[in-house]
Amino acid sequence: MTISTARTTTESSGSRGTGVSGDWDPVLSQIIYNYELTLNREMGRAVVNLSGSPLFVGASDFACGCLDAEGNILTSIAWSLQMGYAVSNTVRASLRRYGDDIHPGDMIFCNDPYGGGGLHSSDVVVVAPVFTDGELSAWVGVSAHVTDVGGAVPGGFSVEPMECFGENIRFTPVKFYERGEYRGDLVDAFLTNVRLPERTGIDLKALMGATWIGRERMEALFAQHGAARVRAVHAGQIQQSDNAMRERLAALPDGVYEGAAHMEHDGVEDRVYTIRMQVVKEGERITFDYTGTDSQAPGILNSAEVGSTGNVVAALATVLAPDIPFNEGLMHPVTIESPRGTLVNAIKPAPISGATIYGAWFGTDAILEALNYMIAGHEEHQQRRTGPWGSWTFAWLHCTNQYGEPWFFNVFTAGSGGASAMPFRDGEPAMMGVQTVGSFTANIEDYELQSPVLFLQRAFAPDTGGAGRHRGGLALESLCVPWDTPKWDTVVFHNRLSTPSSAVSGGQSGAGSSLRFARGILGDVRDRWRRGEPLPVRAYAERAEHTPTRAKGLVIHADDGYYMRATGGPGYGDPLDRPVEEVAEDLRRGFVSPATARDAYGAVLAPGGAPDTAATVRRRMELKRQRAALPVTAEALPALRAQNPPAPGGSADRETPQVLGEYLEVAENGVQCRTCGHVFCDARDNWKWHAAFRQAEIGPGAIHSPIRERADLYYRQYFCPGCGVQAETEVALPDEPPRWNFRPLSVWRAQREAEAAASLT
Repeated sequence: MTISTARTTTESSGSRGTGVSGDWDPVLSQIIYNYELTLNREMGRAVVNLSGSPLFVGASDFACGCLDAEGNILTSIAWSLQMGYAVSNTVRASLRRYGDDIHPGDMIFCNDPYGGGGLHSSDVVVVAPVFTDGELSAWVGVSAHVTDVGGAVPGGFSVEPMECFGENIRFTPVKFYERGEYRGDLVDAFLTNVRLPERTGIDLKALMGATWIGRERMEALFAQHGAARVRAVHAGQIQQSDNAMRERLAALPDGVYEGAAHMEHDGVEDRVYTIRMQVVKEGERITFDYTGTDSQAPGILNSAEVGSTGNVVAALATVLAPDIPFNEGLMHPVTIESPRGTLVNAIKPAPISGATIYGAWFGTDAILEALNYMIAGHEEHQQRRTGPWGSWTFAWLHCTNQYGEPWFFNVFTAGSGGASAMPFRDGEPAMMGVQTVGSFTANIEDYELQSPVLFLQRAFAPDTGGAGRHRGGLALESLCVPWDTPKWDTVVFHNRLSTPSSAVSGGQSGAGSSLRFARGILGDVRDRWRRGEPLPVRAYAERAEHTPTRAKGLVIHADDGYYMRATGGPGYGDPLDRPVEEVAEDLRRGFVSPATARDAYGAVLAPGGAPDTAATVRRRMELKRQRAALPVTAEALPALRAQNPPAPGGSADRETPQVLGEYLEVAENGVQCRTCGHVFCDARDNWKWHAAFRQAEIGPGAIHSPIRERADLYYRQYFCPGCGVQAETEVALPDEPPRWNFRPLSVWRAQREAEAAASLT
């Protein structure tokens, strides 16, 4: 892997070449691979058992990994793929810092993303070297979100803009154990800066205990099979994943693919920030280029460089290569261009406390949009096309708990957004992000046991899944109240409140998130309980007080309710292609409202909800006719078209059509509709300029999101002028030309050469 603006990781440790060594033992490799996976799981179980933290027990917010002597990932289990890969960041930083001063019995701690830590300061990484006969042979490590890392705000996420120095306490690599001796002075130096030192101290001991177990198990592996033999197996495993990744890339079409993701509110100003991604695929290599991403924000939205790498890791391991063993070999054919001073590669002292749910999350969403076009025509891999899944909306709740202790906690319900629909199914409800492969939401009973909270309801929220041929997953919503405590002091963070995600192949975005305070409801709740009546939870929510996008110092009193709703998953395909029987079933189950069934899906339902197939066909034909008659984008946005002309040369270079999505392909004549054969344009131009076009400001009329008062984000729909199918949708800035999601390499190169020549004149 090459990162042009940061470090270059050489490929020598991965045994660059055409294959593994001649004495390769595939049986032993599988034994070692599964042994190390079990070792990781054992470390994970120790983290949970030794700490008992709600973040570990209730959300699996940690990762465990085995690495070779140079810090290359060998195996990992992870709450988030980015977190799992970040363990290597600490190992490499430790090697740079200590050099030869690393010894048996050392255990190194780090939580500074700028200095070799995890994704954000709350992610503490603990790693330990593994020695055999005095030689460094491997590493084991754990990365975990601990209870507290101090700073300006309980929970560790800053609200208003500030430098990273005020956000949290951060340690670059230090030895908490040195040659087997515990450095309690350094541990205490860290804990004196946190609000809950006892609770956080238990977290740290759990991480150190888990790492100790991992080191012992790894030493036993080397003792059983011999250091040289195990190291050779490790190098061969990395080479195998390298080879498999190159074969995977070679089977996918060359081209330049683009995507974007939008974030809102920097803590002071509710402006839109954009992460842009350009994926250049050529032969067996692939480049992920963040050029064009907005400059780092003054507030919480940034991530350090480790986040830009993590975004790529998450996309590769879920969309391109979930079947290839997850180790350093996946990254050998990869180049990452990540300009410094941007949202995904911030320069110190930019704030980075929220990196995991902002820059180091939304960057993956931008990559997904681009990859959907690349894999659309592959018989096997096209089934993995997906839009962004849920995003994290949450509040830290600070109080005295039911046991009389200082406490703060986070209810993860508002992070349980719907999963994206896919080419073969509806999205699953109440999922985390595609990045968080091992996470989950705790049981209500666990929350109520550990924290002063009582849940009144937790359910799937209707009309939150994005419309499509396959519907996006529904978001989870909850209503709870403080219990056995006088109040909660809250710190609020919305995500995707009013900046919807992209969707896939003409699907529509899912609904936005919501946090609300239902003031003074507990008396009515108790009265209804006494009468045995159901609670009007949705009515409470509809009357509730909306919270700001970012805020601290808000109070939920003992008689108030706290309503949370996550984001809905985006849909796949034109909603008018969804069978009316499936729309009727969604209505029956309460997943969609009659208005959504009618307006988004064009469904005609008889009284009682039975589908009227003939009437639905007629209505949908009329809707598609109206779509096809709309002006094309170039006519609707003439000023932007003038800034975004066709490329001066190049061609599709395709002997056979290249599928770009459910309704699009590049053929000899150019980009055309797969439904009716209408040709939009040749391959030198962006087909979207020649599509029938409609756009609206973000708001309830366009998508289930609040109105953005600044009118700084638009929801765009692109239809085929021939048959009226909705070929694609897009969330974009007002002055942003339609995204050119795919260009043939020859067209892209011709465009770059023309731009370079123009700059010289």
